[in-house]
Amino acid sequence: MEHKPPARLGPGRYVALTTYETDGSPVTARVWATKVGGLEYVVVDSHAGKVRRILNNPLVNVARCNHDGSTASDAVPARARILGPEFTRVTINWLQLSYGWLFRSLMKVERGKIEKKVVIAIKLSS
Repeated sequence: MEHKPPARLGPGRYVALTTYETDGSPVTARVWATKVGGLEYVVVDSHAGKVRRILNNPLVNVARCNHDGSTASDAVPARARILGPEFTRVTINWLQLSYGWLFRSLMKVERGKIEKKVVIAIKLSS
């Protein structure tokens, strides 16, 4: 299995994930992602707006971005889906392998909140 940031988006810590409101308005958020088996995986809070938006419309765009959220590559169309809770811990482990100490330190702050996280699986369009 591959444990690196999204290969098609180039190297980088962050990915700009653009989801869409029911009226079609785009909403972009900076997230950490890791690629495993041809899919990009992201862990987010279960109550995050992007979860609701993906449930309403699975079509998203992703792009490599900087720490401030400004995009560093062209957006790539993709399809996202929310995975069940059984994927949360393994995805966090993949992210820790991808990003090392920085992500592990973030997870120490988030300790005890893993039950409130969900995984978004993203398949980039060809």
